[in-house]
Amino acid sequence: MFKRSINHRYDDPVDLIWLNAAADLGLKIERSSEAFASYDGKGTLTIANADDFDADDSLAQMIFHEICHWLVAGRRGKHLADWGLSNIDDRDLIFEYACHRLQAALSAPYGLREFMAVTTDWRPYWDAIPEEPLRAGDDPAIAIAQEAMHRARLQPFEAVLTRSLTRTATIADLVRETAPKKSLWNLTRPRHRLGSLASTSEDLFCHSCAWAISEESCLRCRQHKAPGEPAPKVNANEQACERWEKKFGIDDCGSCGACCREGFDLVAVATHDPFIKLHPDLVELRDDEYRVPRPEGICVALKGDGTATPYRCRHYGSRPENCADFEVSGDACLLARRRVGLSR
Repeated sequence: MFKRSINHRYDDPVDLIWLNAAADLGLKIERSSEAFASYDGKGTLTIANADDFDADDSLAQMIFHEICHWLVAGRRGKHLADWGLSNIDDRDLIFEYACHRLQAALSAPYGLREFMAVTTDWRPYWDAIPEEPLRAGDDPAIAIAQEAMHRARLQPFEAVLTRSLTRTATIADLVRETAPKKSLWNLTRPRHRLGSLASTSEDLFCHSCAWAISEESCLRCRQHKAPGEPAPKVNANEQACERWEKKFGIDDCGSCGACCREGFDLVAVATHDPFIKLHPDLVELRDDEYRVPRPEGICVALKGDGTATPYRCRHYGSRPENCADFEVSGDACLLARRRVGLSR
């Protein structure tokens, strides 16, 4: 019987992506059934064999998880066994939870939050993490995770993580539609061409979004505008991204009020503006500039709460010129809504 020589082997492409990520960060990966995941503090990360994994675990997820542990521990963590954590009791549980929050925050923008989910004993905490894992709250793990996110944005971590998550998401986009129903790939989310996750509704399109604007005979998206760059072009009938918002006008200002509350730090008033003489009690002179005060971010002329009573300017008819020139659904409107959390 003919026997051929076997010179190559099949490797899981996503595992290869994360093995490469580990190598670029100076980590050597070894496989062993002696430990589920263990770091020696000298650059070697030992991860269990595939036979020891749950059905929804992967080597890629395990490596990503350990990198997040490193980020939580800080750069010194690379020189500490198991990133300086104790596995004997729950004394370091807060750092485990911070790792989970960081893992969710990093993977979610790529549609990989569930694909990269943590395993076994920690799953209940993971499943309870809100949509915004790093938003301020009572959980003491949040502050630790926020610091770790800052480290994740530094080199070499930022480049390695961005590349690895992007490549994993690209594979997900290719595999998702052909994966079996129970496949983990079906938990990945598609992305819009501009990078945000696609809307979960197939009935929303770019042309109906409040932040799409017609310029130079084309449609542009202000939600994805980079500083100093023109807003990118979109096709009118593209499926919208998760940042889609219903178009709105002046009648919707009563439930928003972003421009008159925390959206901006101050309202400058020109020296010739009639508002100064009409409402001298509402104007202050500071650093040779007239302005309407905003204690705690709220304009002194604003009334209402946006729910029981609509937001309204007490002096709308004679408001400062800067306020009168403010364009509803314009760029500054989008900026204000982002700052108060009404837009992404």
